[in-house]
Amino acid sequence: MSQTPFRVFSIGGLIATLFFALWERFIWKWKIVRYFTGVPLIAGTWRGEMVSQYTNPGRTRVGPIPTVLYVSQTASTVTVTLFTGESQSVSERAKLIQDDDGRWRLSWQYVNTPRPEVRHRSEPHRGAAEVGIGSQPGEGLQGSYFTDRPTQGEMHLVEWSPLRYSRAESALSGDDFRQVRPYVRDN
Repeated sequence: MSQTPFRVFSIGGLIATLFFALWERFIWKWKIVRYFTGVPLIAGTWRGEMVSQYTNPGRTRVGPIPTVLYVSQTASTVTVTLFTGESQSVSERAKLIQDDDGRWRLSWQYVNTPRPEVRHRSEPHRGAAEVGIGSQPGEGLQGSYFTDRPTQGEMHLVEWSPLRYSRAESALSGDDFRQVRPYVRDN
């Protein structure tokens, strides 16, 4: 029996595997590819604020909270990490969704872990968030969140950086943020 068909099959499988590995990490990000797929590129660090609807026991509302959102994105996965000065939230599930009208949104469920020094007033909790991905300069990511505590609020993230920040303090003081264009074509 000839070994040639097995070699051809092995080489074909290797080429297909390499292509899909490259697609997953790199090729899908190319402008020419995204021109045809329409998938927005939102990977990077986003900066803005959250506005909570929470009213503390003294009957005063919490002011806007400076917020940083880090998005890690491949062709098939999205991971979201949100930082504030008091806590960090990590997504358990995250998904990019295209609506029937062609707009995109990012939706995720998360676990929030407050810093130890604020746990007397802010316990660990779970929640869900969803932001629309703006198609015009300056729109950024805008949406809302809710938690199992129960609290809820809005998020407005309008500045973007390609760098990965690991703390809210460093991202909030960073000077490499700019407006982003997540789409190849403007709608």
